[in-house]
Amino acid sequence: MEDDQGLSFADQSLMLNSAEDAKAIVLAIEKCPSLVYFNLQGNTLGIDAAKEIGNALAKHGSQLKRALWQDMFTGRLKCEIPIVLEHLSAGLLTANVRLSELDLSNNAFGPIGMDGLVKLLNSPVCYELQTLRLMNNGLGIGGAKMLAKALIDNYHASCKAGTPFKLKVLIAGRNRLENDGIIALSKFFTLVKTMEEITIPQNGIYCKGILELTKSLLKNPNLKVLDVQDNLLTALGAEALASVLPNLVNLKRLNIADCLIKSRGALAISEALNNHESLEVLDVSYNEINGESGLKLTQSLCNKINLKEYNVNGNRFGVETIEIISKTLKESNKDNTLGSFSGDEGECSSDEEDDNGEAEESSTDEDNNSASCADDTANLLEDMSIGEPKLTNDSIENVSIEKLVDQLMDTAGHYQDSDEVTLDKCLKLYKTAYSDAIKTLKFVELTNLLLVKHGLIKSEDKEFQLRKDVGRCLEVLKKVVEHKNIIPEQSQCVLSFMLK
Repeated sequence: MEDDQGLSFADQSLMLNSAEDAKAIVLAIEKCPSLVYFNLQGNTLGIDAAKEIGNALAKHGSQLKRALWQDMFTGRLKCEIPIVLEHLSAGLLTANVRLSELDLSNNAFGPIGMDGLVKLLNSPVCYELQTLRLMNNGLGIGGAKMLAKALIDNYHASCKAGTPFKLKVLIAGRNRLENDGIIALSKFFTLVKTMEEITIPQNGIYCKGILELTKSLLKNPNLKVLDVQDNLLTALGAEALASVLPNLVNLKRLNIADCLIKSRGALAISEALNNHESLEVLDVSYNEINGESGLKLTQSLCNKINLKEYNVNGNRFGVETIEIISKTLKESNKDNTLGSFSGDEGECSSDEEDDNGEAEESSTDEDNNSASCADDTANLLEDMSIGEPKLTNDSIENVSIEKLVDQLMDTAGHYQDSDEVTLDKCLKLYKTAYSDAIKTLKFVELTNLLLVKHGLIKSEDKEFQLRKDVGRCLEVLKKVVEHKNIIPEQSQCVLSFMLK
């Protein structure tokens, strides 16, 4: 097949600095009878070598369709990267190439490197581009806005040229796009209307950004894959997504794992999926979903003839609900689709269920306030290392903080309603902990540790278990957060948001 023809130097760890270093690649390009793909993944490319390779592509690269350039700037200065991309782009332009796929994943070039990429995206080389992979490029908000503008400019220029831009796949996970970045990209999605895959996990996107994204999905009815894993949808974002799912009749893969959609969000998704026939993969793991909502979600999948994978691990079902879910799928001949339940947190205690019930009955105004708080605290949370801190023998300050947290939680575990003596002790311990943490510039680590130990965020330590008295500890934490002059305002805002 024509698509199988080309050159691959993948993962050879070549250090391509000079024109001399590039000779072997240049010679291979000259001898290749049909250069449909060109894979330079896993090598490191400098300016002089890129110029030689660009010249070779200009003469012999007219058939190129797939530029596979992952991980090829290791050890390079950021100022080199735009120039390297410009040399390669110049060669593609001279050869009158029309790429269908461009992969620049795992190149941490950030907004600076976007200068070279923007010039490439704005050229006729990318008028027929269908797949753009930019996984883990450190784009940030600035880079995301540059990318969105380049894609929009490309669309308008290609339309004028009579070959409208029809991008189908954008993969841009782990780029810290945040709300502003995804809002900018959503404007492009709304304009192009041809998206089939949007994969944007781990980008620090909150409610506001998710709401804009879901609006743009209405303009892209051919969407087949949506992956927003490990962004903060919350129930509000899940409901917004659920409202557009009936329009995405071609959707095959939906990944909303670790998005804190909770039980209410899961119910909204389950209702939206009831008549959704094309679904093949659903991942709603680690979302703090209770048993009742998990069962309804499962029931909504029983008529999915194409279902291949269903992951609901890491929620709050308990043994009894897990058995019912397994039985329900088995009766529908879909038990082979079910993933592991190794991370299930067990059925909620009665106190937790009451809290969930109150949260799920809250008004729309409260949801909007929660979304606003999420957006206001996004820039604070982004610098936090989410998960269980990894302690080493020489990290004495971290060990000291952990001991303080354990001490105050030991005390908080004895708290009962109207127990002012215990509460007063806890207030003093919290004040001491934050006073010490501020002096050592460790207040972010302290806040992170409190979130983990109270079960408000996931721990990376698979063996970590919540305390049995965590419910009482949470009650104390709520009261501590309500007090002024105990916790610094930044950490107070984060803790308050996560508790809500």
